[in-house]
Amino acid sequence: MADPRDLALSLYDAVLQGQPLEQSLAAIARAVQAQTGFISRIGLDQGKPVTATDFTRFQLRQSTLDEYAERWVALDPRSSPTLWSRSGVFNFQRSCPPSVFMNSEYWNEFGRKVEPCVHAMTSIVEENNDIRAALALHRPPDAEPFGDEDEAFLAALFPHLRQALLAQSRLRAVREYGEWLEAGLGAMHQGIALLDGSGRLRHANAALEAMAAQRDGLSLTTEGLMLANRDAMAQARHALEIALAVSAGRIRLLPAGMSFVAPRPSGKPPWLVQMLPLRHAERGRLPGLRGAVAVVTDSAARRTPSAMLLQKLLGLTPAEADLAAALAQGRSIAAQARLRRVSPETLRSHLAAIRRKTGCRRQAELVALVLRLSG
Repeated sequence: MADPRDLALSLYDAVLQGQPLEQSLAAIARAVQAQTGFISRIGLDQGKPVTATDFTRFQLRQSTLDEYAERWVALDPRSSPTLWSRSGVFNFQRSCPPSVFMNSEYWNEFGRKVEPCVHAMTSIVEENNDIRAALALHRPPDAEPFGDEDEAFLAALFPHLRQALLAQSRLRAVREYGEWLEAGLGAMHQGIALLDGSGRLRHANAALEAMAAQRDGLSLTTEGLMLANRDAMAQARHALEIALAVSAGRIRLLPAGMSFVAPRPSGKPPWLVQMLPLRHAERGRLPGLRGAVAVVTDSAARRTPSAMLLQKLLGLTPAEADLAAALAQGRSIAAQARLRRVSPETLRSHLAAIRRKTGCRRQAELVALVLRLSG
C-alpha cells in the first residue's frame, strides 16, 4: 500500500498549483483497490443529504454523477442523517451492509445499472453547518469489503484531505469574491481605484479607466493614481498616507482633508477625489486586508447645488453663494469678475468670507465641499 505521507503531499501540491484533485484522489483510490470513486460537496437539509455538487471524479462518467445528484442522493440508503451529521472515516460495511444495500430501490433502479459497486468507504469533511465534502470509494460485489487496514489508511490521510479541501474551498471563495467585487465596481459611474498597503494600484474600474483615457490631468500607473496638478498630487499622497494609517490601525479616527479637487488642464470642472481607508477586518473572507480606495467623480457630470441652496446650507450671502457655485463649476475668479463687472479683489474678499464661514482653508477644499453637497 502507498505511503499516506506521499499522497498527502500530492494533495497539497495540487491545491497550491491551483490544479484539480483528480489525480491525487485517483491515487488514493488505487492504494485501497477501489474501482470507482468521487468527491463532492453535499448539501444537507435537517442532516440528510439533498444535493451533490462540484464533483471531482475518477473512473465514473459525469452523466452518472449528474443523475445521482439530481435524483438519487436522497434515496441512497448509505446517506443516513446519523452518518452525515459528523465528520470522519466510515466503512459502510457496518452501517449499511451489502444485504441491505442490494435490496434497496437505489441499487435496483440505479446503482446496479450505472455503477455496480456495493462496498463503500467514505471520508466526510465538514465545511460549514449545511455543507459536507465527501470522498466516496467503491468496490464491486465480488471484491473483498473494505477492512480495518483500509480504514486506518484513509484515517491517516483524513486530516490532510480535510486541510486540502478547506484550502481549495477558501481559495475558490476568494476568487469568487474578486469576481463579484470587480462586477460591482464596474457598474459604478464613479471612478474607483483599489490601492494596496504600499499605495500601488491593484484594480481600476471601467469608469476610472475612461477618465484616465481623456488625458485631462489624471492617469493610472502601477504606482497608483497620478494627478498632473502638483498641489493636487501632494494632497493625494497626504490623503493616501492618512488612509493607510487608518487601515493599518495606527489612526483611530478619520481626519478631515480626505476629499480634494484636481484641476484639469482642459479647463473643465475639476476631478473630485475622495481617499478612503480599507478598514481592517477581524472577521470575514478577507481578514487583514490593508489599503485604500480612491473615488474619483467627474464634477462636470454633476449638477452643482443652486446658489439659494448654498445660502441655506452654508449660511452665505447671495453674492457669496453665487461665487461658490461658480467656482465649483470650474470658473475662475478673473472670469467671474469680468462677468459681474466687479474687481477681482472684491471677489477675493467674498471668497475669504466664504472660507471663514465654511472652515475651508483653501479654495480647493471649498470646491470639494460644494461638490459633495450635490450628492
